Amino acid sequence: MSTDPELTWKPVGQAADWPADGGKLVQVGPRRIGVYRHQGAWYALKDVCPHAGVSLVKGPIQDLAVMCVGHGWTFRLDTGEIDRGPGGFSVPTYPARERDGVVELGF
Repeated sequence: MSTDPELTWKPVGQAADWPADGGKLVQVGPRRIGVYRHQGAWYALKDVCPHAGVSLVKGPIQDLAVMCVGHGWTFRLDTGEIDRGPGGFSVPTYPARERDGVVELGF
């Protein structure tokens, strides 16, 4: 969780609406973002695989990574870097947190 005072935090939903170890798609302006709760922490990634344009939020989460259901590549939730697949690919990440039961993203 970031405490950067320069960030503007946008509420994106109630924490109770997220699966315990899963993701949910949110839309913030033009951005499609996958927001994930995994092992008690919050993560947010751009919801498009850079290889085939597949929605990442549809994939399973394991070992701090989400798998693209299109071809099996995995991306780290904390950094957006590819974890399994060819090197050089990544997806943007966003700061995420929970405050008073509300999930927020920082921009």
